[in-house]
Amino acid sequence: MADPIEIILTMMIVGQVCISVPILLSRAVKSALNWPLALFLFASGILALNSVTSSLLPEYYAVYTAIAFPALFLLCPSLWCYVEGLTADIPWQFHKKQLYRYILVLPALLISGMILILPSDVHTAVFIHDEEINSPFVSTLFIGLLIMMLLWLAQCVYTLIKIVQRLDQYRKRLKDVFSNHDKKELNWMNWLLLIAVSVWLCSLVTVFSSSLFDQGFFNSNTEMLLSLLLIWCMSHFGLQQKPALATLDSSDTKGTSKVHSNTSDRDNAIDKPVAAKKYQRSALDKTQSERIATKINSAMEQDKLYLDSNLSLQQLSKHLNISPNYISQTLNETLSMSFFDFVNHWRIEAAKPQILANHSTVLDIALDVGFNARSSFYKAFKQVTGQTPSEYRKDQVNS
Repeated sequence: MADPIEIILTMMIVGQVCISVPILLSRAVKSALNWPLALFLFASGILALNSVTSSLLPEYYAVYTAIAFPALFLLCPSLWCYVEGLTADIPWQFHKKQLYRYILVLPALLISGMILILPSDVHTAVFIHDEEINSPFVSTLFIGLLIMMLLWLAQCVYTLIKIVQRLDQYRKRLKDVFSNHDKKELNWMNWLLLIAVSVWLCSLVTVFSSSLFDQGFFNSNTEMLLSLLLIWCMSHFGLQQKPALATLDSSDTKGTSKVHSNTSDRDNAIDKPVAAKKYQRSALDKTQSERIATKINSAMEQDKLYLDSNLSLQQLSKHLNISPNYISQTLNETLSMSFFDFVNHWRIEAAKPQILANHSTVLDIALDVGFNARSSFYKAFKQVTGQTPSEYRKDQVNS
C-alpha cells in the first residue's frame, strides 16, 4: 500500500502540472518558448506517478513504465530549450535541427517496446518485486536499461554545465543592454538547478544504497518533496518570466543582436576567442569612438538620462541617434565599462551629495537617482566607491 504522504505529494505534483500545462499550451500559440516548459512539466508529472501506480494500479504498471521511461529523456532537452529561449536575443523558435537534442528518446522507445511485450507475471516480478529472472530477453532488457540510464546521467551533467555557462553569458549580456537587472537575472534558475541536482542525487543514492545495503538512505517522500519543489518552481516562475533580451524592439536590437546571431545556432556559446573578435568588423575608428564617448557623457550630464530606472542601450541609442552597437563598442573599448556599470556610475555620482546631506533615507536616495531597489544601490555604491553609503558619509565628514 502506498504511503499516504507520498500519495498527497504525488497528487499535489499532478495538480500543479494539470493547472500549468494547459496555460502554457494556450500561450504557445503566440510564444514557442512555452512548448519546452510544458513538455518538461508534463514529463515530470508522468514520472511522479511511479510509486502510486505500482501500489494502487499494479495491473497498469507495465503500460505506465513503457510510457514513463521515454518521458525521462524529455526532461534535459526540454529544460535546455527553455533556458535557451529565455536567454535568447531574439524570440525563440523550435527548428527541426533541434530535434537532435531529443535523440535519446528513440532508443528509449525501443526499450519501452521491449517492456510492453514482457509477460505480465515477468514484468511484476522484475519491476515490482525486484526478482531475478533467468532469461536472455530480460538480460538484454536490463543491459539496455543500464546503458540508457548511464546515457541519461551523462546528458544531465552535460545539460547542467551548458545551462550554467548559458546563464553566466546571459547575465554578462544584460550588462551591455540594461541599466537595471531587476527580474531579469533569472536568479530563481539557480535554485531550480540546485533542486534538480538534489532530486537526481537523491534518486541515485536511493537506487545504489538499496542495491548495496538493501535499505535506501532516502525514502521516496524525500524525493517526492524535492520533485514538488522543482515543479512548483518551474511552474510559478515559468508562468511569470518573460525573455528580457528577446522582448526588446527588434528595430533597435539589430546592431546588438548581430554580434550574437552567428552563435545562436550553436547554443550562443561565446568563448574567449569569439569575444575578443566581437568588434573586429566594426567600421568605428578611434576618433569616432572618442566623439561618441563625449556625446554619451554629455547626455548623462545635461539630460540626466540615468534618472530613468528603465534606461536601456536602445533608448540611449534613440536619444543620440547612434547605432547601439557603436555605443556598446565605445563603452567597452574607449570607456572600459559595460552599459550597466556606466549608467550606475552616473547614478552613484548623483547620489553622493545626497548621502552627505543626509536629509533622506538610503532607499529614497536610491529611487531618486534611478535605482529600483535598495540592495542594488548598495551593491553599486560599494563597487564604485569601495564603501557603503554610511561608511562613505562618515569618511567624508571626518576628512
